Amino acid sequence: MNSARPQILIGSTDADYYLLLVHILESEGYQVILCSGVEEIVHFAGEYDVGAILLDCRSGEDWAPAACIKLKQEPRTFGITTVGLIGPGAESRFIDLLKAGIDENFVRPIAPTKLLSFLRDRILLPHASGPTAGDGHILAYAGIELNTNRHSVKCFGLNVHLGPIEFRLLQFLMENREQACSRAQLIEAGWPERRFVDAKTVNVHIGRLRKALSAADGADLIRTVRSSGYMLDGSSQEQSQHKQHRPSEATGG
Repeated sequence: MNSARPQILIGSTDADYYLLLVHILESEGYQVILCSGVEEIVHFAGEYDVGAILLDCRSGEDWAPAACIKLKQEPRTFGITTVGLIGPGAESRFIDLLKAGIDENFVRPIAPTKLLSFLRDRILLPHASGPTAGDGHILAYAGIELNTNRHSVKCFGLNVHLGPIEFRLLQFLMENREQACSRAQLIEAGWPERRFVDAKTVNVHIGRLRKALSAADGADLIRTVRSSGYMLDGSSQEQSQHKQHRPSEATGG
């Protein structure tokens, strides 16, 4: 199933809706993988180079939030952009998906151009190259480079794969580096149109962001500020690197 084309995994039990999505996505050059259960979705997402996961959330079915929870718990899949496509009568699943860590929700019917534009921003632009891609606006701090145009992140030269929410949270922390950012501020940054997100949800996504950054460097750059929120602080990393590179007293000069 390896392909040069970006791969989209679709979780759905509706053959007709799946075929509609296939037609829309393949016309834009995507390759599509179909899964119909939680374990199958997690397995394929971990085994193949999947650019995004679309979960068809239908009335009478409760597997979509469960699949999202498992995807966000697995180290191999937690950074994959995961999107809920909420069908008629399933609007109550909106909150469940948010709590599960979904990166974005769309209520059906959704205009194909809106879905394709979202996928293009999250999949094609981060991997674009050449003179037409542009460098965008780059934020750099403590070995992290964040490109706001390509939606890409590197930590000491290594690519870090983040979901859209984690990306927005990191961007805000980098723009306010070494300053305490309240959870209310982080909610506005990570969920600009979803102000009802609670503090626990923020904590979960900060935990994922920590995990992704530490996997690339080994250092924890995000500091918890008691009774306030979080801040990006590279001082502990600098101290650790200084100790590692300091000549041993046992080594003669």
